Amino acid sequence: MTNSALSISHSAFFRRWLPLLCAVMSIILLAIAFPPFNQAWAVLVFLTPFIKWSFARPRWRTYLLTAFGAGWVSWFVILIWLRHIAPPWGWVGLAILSAYLGLYTLAWLAAMRWAAPRLDGAKRWRRLAGLFALAGWWVVLDWVRGWLFTGFPWLPLAAAFWKFPLFLQPLQWTGPWSITFLIVLLNLGLVCGTGPEASFEGEPAPRRKIFWPARIGPELLAPLLFFMCAVYLASSLLHNAARKNVPLARVGIVQPWTDPLRKWTGTAAEEKEIWDNLYNLSQTFIYHDQSPRNVDFVLWPEAAPPFPVQGHDTEPERELMVKLATTLGRPVLFGAVGYSNPSSGPQDPPSYIDGVFLVRPGQDGFAKEVYAKRHLVPFGEYNPLPSWVPFPGKVVQLLGDTVPGDHPVVIPLHFPGDRLVKTGPLVCYEDVFSYLARDETKAGADLLVVVTNDAWYGTGGGALQHAAHSVLRAIETRRPVLRCGNDGWSGFIDQDGDAFEMEKAGKTAIPRWVMHAQGTTYFHGTGALVVYSNPQFDGVETFYVRHGDWFVALSALLTAAGALLLSERCK
Repeated sequence: MTNSALSISHSAFFRRWLPLLCAVMSIILLAIAFPPFNQAWAVLVFLTPFIKWSFARPRWRTYLLTAFGAGWVSWFVILIWLRHIAPPWGWVGLAILSAYLGLYTLAWLAAMRWAAPRLDGAKRWRRLAGLFALAGWWVVLDWVRGWLFTGFPWLPLAAAFWKFPLFLQPLQWTGPWSITFLIVLLNLGLVCGTGPEASFEGEPAPRRKIFWPARIGPELLAPLLFFMCAVYLASSLLHNAARKNVPLARVGIVQPWTDPLRKWTGTAAEEKEIWDNLYNLSQTFIYHDQSPRNVDFVLWPEAAPPFPVQGHDTEPERELMVKLATTLGRPVLFGAVGYSNPSSGPQDPPSYIDGVFLVRPGQDGFAKEVYAKRHLVPFGEYNPLPSWVPFPGKVVQLLGDTVPGDHPVVIPLHFPGDRLVKTGPLVCYEDVFSYLARDETKAGADLLVVVTNDAWYGTGGGALQHAAHSVLRAIETRRPVLRCGNDGWSGFIDQDGDAFEMEKAGKTAIPRWVMHAQGTTYFHGTGALVVYSNPQFDGVETFYVRHGDWFVALSALLTAAGALLLSERCK
């Protein structure tokens, strides 16, 4: 059999250790691409070891086992913070979830192994079609991952650039899919678009003896050209003379760092301690006449009070919240649980909502608008398994199950001077799902507000990985995103995707900040910031908000067409 321009000649020693080398390189590169390491460049090359190896036509069994192992370990490392949830079950869940996610890596690398001998020596147009098909296949798999078994679209490849929003501006048209597509295409191009001139069908090709030969072909030029076009487009958007920042509101953020395990299983004394902590921290934002430090409203994280605030027998708790808002002289927007239906007996425990509420000073009290979390966390807020499966149940130990909301809700905030800000709440990891942010934008939200409790995940990379998704949502919808976490990440993300995090006391990122906190991402304290908006996007729905995941459909067509062309060549 004639060696082609993409095939590789290896020594026996190299062939023996090549699977492990490919796996280790891929695992390290993918893990460091995301928070907390934030080495975005690594995502541009993390697939190249396996792509290169696939052209050596390794044994299918060896290749697939190595591919699955690499995918499993990569996700295990990335999601290592899950071990903190209800140990030792957190380790069990981490192992199962990472193995499941590894199947998606396996599915893509299996397609790569199938395509490699068909791409090797193919005509240039057919080879390009095959590479576009493979990039599209990754997008399709990522989309399926976001829906199957309730969905877990955690960290699409585009999220690696959350600190470099210049490269993410096309998201307002395509969502995260176009950047993910280009990242995979660039990985493919770095292998298939370098080296000696590839042979055409029926012609012998020179044997490749070096790992990174010097040639730049259209397989690499195509993704580079797309990236340059994206950067040029982003630069044009960000330097538009019509763009300006108009303040929406000054917000006081409370980050109480409450132990989530104590909130629902603690004693009355512990509940009082949690409430006193929230109350005392909020005193920072008491309104004072003519003070430049006054805020327009106070924001608490998800499920902040240690008691339900909606439903039967909750009047005393609601009065506590109204008294607090009255003391502050400012409304409080906060995450809390509420009863969804009353209990009819010990065999029928009540159900709950995990919601966002607004309480205003004085007689105005609680607003009628209440948002109920729509996408619940399996095993966290409900147990999807049948009763006979030996599993401890939900992580959040409320008496009953949490029930999901069924529609988006916009909570209006009225400020002096006839100012109105319409907030679109998202709870916990709902900002991971693009469709929920799109729904809130369509409902009329001016500002997306994410309240979350990432204290379940320790102080590793969990909260930072979570925050990266809010950057994607801000650009996709062109709505600013305000976040408040129990222990972090709290801050503000503007419509261009620039993220401003709460920092150490005495340090400021921009003059808009007034800090009263100790620590960095994870801390117990408060902070105040100005949320601003670009009026250019007021009332405007982006192409992605209007049309959704159209790029996934395009990717599926490219995948089908490319697979068909490569199959025909094999006949």
